[in-house]
Amino acid sequence: MAMISRSIALFPAIALFLVSMLLPADALPCSTFLIRQGREIVFGKNYDFRVSEGRLMVNKRGVAKFALALGSRNPAKWVSRYGSVSFNQVAREYPNGGMNEAGLVVEIMWLDSTKYPAPDDRAAISELQWIQYQLDNCATVADVLATDGVIRIEPTGKPVHFFVADRDGDAATIEFLDGALVYRRAESLPVPALTNHTYDESLACLSRHEGFGGRERAAGGWESLDRFVTCARIVRDARSVRSKKLVPYAFDALETVSQGDRTVWSIVYDMERRVVRFRTVGRPDIRILKLERCDFSCESPALMLDLETEIEGDVAGRLVRWTTELNRDLIGRTFKRYAEESFMSLSAEAQDYLARYPERFECRADGGR
Repeated sequence: MAMISRSIALFPAIALFLVSMLLPADALPCSTFLIRQGREIVFGKNYDFRVSEGRLMVNKRGVAKFALALGSRNPAKWVSRYGSVSFNQVAREYPNGGMNEAGLVVEIMWLDSTKYPAPDDRAAISELQWIQYQLDNCATVADVLATDGVIRIEPTGKPVHFFVADRDGDAATIEFLDGALVYRRAESLPVPALTNHTYDESLACLSRHEGFGGRERAAGGWESLDRFVTCARIVRDARSVRSKKLVPYAFDALETVSQGDRTVWSIVYDMERRVVRFRTVGRPDIRILKLERCDFSCESPALMLDLETEIEGDVAGRLVRWTTELNRDLIGRTFKRYAEESFMSLSAEAQDYLARYPERFECRADGGR
């Protein structure tokens, strides 16, 4: 762990450059839902934002990592147990969401009322790296919830909440309210969906609508609560859909909660088969990556795909080797667009540090198992 210790020691020198970089204001007004039909489990996600740059990343098992946790002397350290595929806009190791080889899916959405825990003895990690930590270490929703005993979010960006689901069909919303983790699962999660209000606020709104105990008609608009009501109908109506049609149904459903050209990524995770399908605002044809075709061993090169690559169908053969230079290119393109949208800027020094950050990890062939 010597390399990791030296890298952590270097971090405070650039902390001021990184303090506000991760999540621009109004970045994540997204929609998610889970459809379960026997063993068929499909998770849908729209990423709604004015910046579409992104990469599909193949993340390796057996890699010793440390978190860039601003203001903490106790950053999280771990060895990845599972390989994963993630969608990253900021940089490698900073995913917006993804699925691992155990079939666990973790996704993020904006939530204004978030209040993270105060600093304590737990290891610290940032919002986006929290996602990578879960994909690296957890196979089930129960595993994810258990990590609250060992890590806490040290906020570096904006308020968010999470929707997680596993291959057995278990699902949970995870929110940080009044300084504590609050989750809804099983009986307390009657509608497996999430937008940009707390889950309790969303359920209260739903109960006022026709078909869910109330009399109001769904507005079908783009606002968070409107989208939650639509997602609830999507989940309910999926019961009559043949299992082989669930993936097309999910993409059609994502279109109904789309925010036009602000919906830059639409993703459907087939969790039973561990297949990721996606389309982007610039490339509307559906692309596919089967996790069984990915080499997750840390001895082999890490791979990635520019989401704007002109390709249809299976993308496994078009993945390219990840390099620091390509990471720097993503960071540069993303923050150039952020600056154009008047969200934020990031110094050249900080961009270079972030680009080189994954170089500081070490391969541990046993995968921490």
